[in-house]
Amino acid sequence: MTSFGEKRALVLTIFVVAVVAIGVTTVLLLLLGHRVGFASRIAGIFLGVLIAVGAGEVAAAIWNLPTFETLVAEAALVAGTTVVALARPRWNPVAHVFAGAVFTGSLTYLVFGATITLAGGFSLLGALASALLLVLEIIALTLSASFAVESLDSLCTVGRARPDPPFDAQHVPFVSLQIAAYNEPPDMLIETIRSAEEIDYPRFEIVVIDNNTKDQDTWGPVEEYCRDRERVRFVHVDPLPGYKSGALNLVLREHTHPDAELIGVIDADYLIDPSYLQTVVGYFVEPNLAFLQTPQDYREFEHDAYLTACYDAYRYFFLTTMPVRNQRNSIIFAGTMGLIRRSVLEQIGGWDEWCITEDAETSLRILREGYAGLFVPRSFGRGIMPLTFAALKSQRFRWCFGGMQILRMHGRELLVGSRRNRLTFAQRIDYLFGGLQWLNDLVLLGFALVLLSIAAGLLITGRLPLRPLMGAAVLLPGVLIASGLLRALWSLRKRAGIGIKRAVLAFANWLSLSWTVSLACVQGLVRREGVFLRTPKVDERASVLTALWTARSETALAVILWGAGLSVAAAGLANTLLVVLFAWMGVVYATSPFMSWLNQHTELSAQLERRRRSEWRRDRIARVAPALAVGSIGMMLAATAIVALLVTGGTSPRSGGDLFTLPEAAPGEAGLVGAILDAEPFATPSPSAATGPTPSSTVTVSATVSATPSPTPSPTATPSPSPSPTASATPAP
Repeated sequence: MTSFGEKRALVLTIFVVAVVAIGVTTVLLLLLGHRVGFASRIAGIFLGVLIAVGAGEVAAAIWNLPTFETLVAEAALVAGTTVVALARPRWNPVAHVFAGAVFTGSLTYLVFGATITLAGGFSLLGALASALLLVLEIIALTLSASFAVESLDSLCTVGRARPDPPFDAQHVPFVSLQIAAYNEPPDMLIETIRSAEEIDYPRFEIVVIDNNTKDQDTWGPVEEYCRDRERVRFVHVDPLPGYKSGALNLVLREHTHPDAELIGVIDADYLIDPSYLQTVVGYFVEPNLAFLQTPQDYREFEHDAYLTACYDAYRYFFLTTMPVRNQRNSIIFAGTMGLIRRSVLEQIGGWDEWCITEDAETSLRILREGYAGLFVPRSFGRGIMPLTFAALKSQRFRWCFGGMQILRMHGRELLVGSRRNRLTFAQRIDYLFGGLQWLNDLVLLGFALVLLSIAAGLLITGRLPLRPLMGAAVLLPGVLIASGLLRALWSLRKRAGIGIKRAVLAFANWLSLSWTVSLACVQGLVRREGVFLRTPKVDERASVLTALWTARSETALAVILWGAGLSVAAAGLANTLLVVLFAWMGVVYATSPFMSWLNQHTELSAQLERRRRSEWRRDRIARVAPALAVGSIGMMLAATAIVALLVTGGTSPRSGGDLFTLPEAAPGEAGLVGAILDAEPFATPSPSAATGPTPSSTVTVSATVSATPSPTPSPTATPSPSPSPTASATPAP
């Protein structure tokens, strides 16, 4: 019968071979992943065999691996690549071998973690703490895999799964273009209306509704402009519940032309291409097509580093996620620059006013009825991005909260089919993970708390009875982190067509919203209605102190993480991986004050400056008290203390031998097992009255920490921005 030590030796041997394979396939992906223009499962499996055997031989030569364990590791890699090739036949062979290596390494890591957690001989409290860490790892690797699949679908897929839809240029239904505005600078809104009037299409109207703007000096000039114009009607309503969806429902019921067959929604700051309607309306000749979406796009960002970073982060969703989901008929309606069939909108009851991302929620209900959506990947209009970092955080908070609302209200139908639910399996998966990917940042916060708990336990007791990572077990998480980050930057660069510097700044922009998204996830999971995040206005003079104060929660987190990492390193209680994790997690939250500082140097035109000032008034739900940030940090630290007490309350593994010491190796088979795996992972202090006996094995946290937020500018996608590519610290987007 195989002993536990022998099983562990096998698993850790697979770790080492997977490390080599992931390294090789990552290089292949970066160099050739977007260039290989053919798909072949046979070629993918054959290439997988070559890489598995090569990785095994290289690892065996470097670390003197046992022959049998090496063969098993090679077979595991081939099996992983085969599964991927069968599941994704339209990927090119480079994508097959990359995903196969990452899949095999991640699965092996989770098996290792589960085995140690269940058979580690910990006390009840120690076992619970280890189980909590394992759950975080499973969630992180699952979300990371979803991001990876999305980027590989986008860049490594050959051919189209969905045929081109029919188009009839002679199909010219009446279109009602609807612009909902709240506290918009009047000159900007008038400019949007004027651009809509210039659309080259014979049958359309423009309905402008200003809801709940109190200052008549703001909406009065717009009303004056719209008066007596041929195609334009203006409606001002105050008060009106339901926010934007309430305004659009009112227009649909009372102010839409009776002949209108299509409803077009346009944001109040967009400038529209005159060819918009004549280019896309012809697709609605297909009677089952219920809505059509074109990209959200933005203007006046050039020559500014902060706005360019925001722009690149926004674009990822419409360059990657939407085209991929379009192939499975699972896109979202994004709330601007899209058209929706009026009869279908009325059939489903209009816009739901309970959800603050009513656009994405509406598209889910439409698809549930069996209709189709279509993404046309051409930009027909450009708007204005949030001009301040505070406004960006507020917007992302709303999007995430809306994504959580959709999960809460529609989660069951995304998991379980029914007669009334006509969603396909692919549609359910896309919408489910589109919502779940927002949780990436909450998981990231969970790992930050675990790191701080580990630091507390090590500094207080000198030991921590969690799963140890030593030797080969340290190599795999580190390689997964590096591979995930490189793949995320590669995906961003290739899809957006930008250089390394812009890609890094866009990536930092995703990371800078991690704390905000975490708060929105928590609130969205426990509240039906949200209190939007608002950063109180501060001194607007450009300074480092102002930037630190604007992002004070994130600044505090970064300082705490870096301080904890330096403390355990100075005490000689941490190995290299643990120190790197503390440093990296601090960087994640430090990107927020960095983006705030970068934003302070943005120079705006007079019109955009008026828009920037109006952003402070635009949120229509009660302001969050200034104490929110302080209270959130307090709750975080309290949670950290509880976790630390929980973890340090455990006991070391049961007596009877060191759980992580392998059986004595046979002559000539020491190699990796006898040398690396039995090496002490930390430089632990010598026994003393203060620290007690030196533990036989110390601990480091799992490196499956997610490194990026959802990068997507979508309320359900994400996006990491994912982004909701939100690249992950393991295999992320």
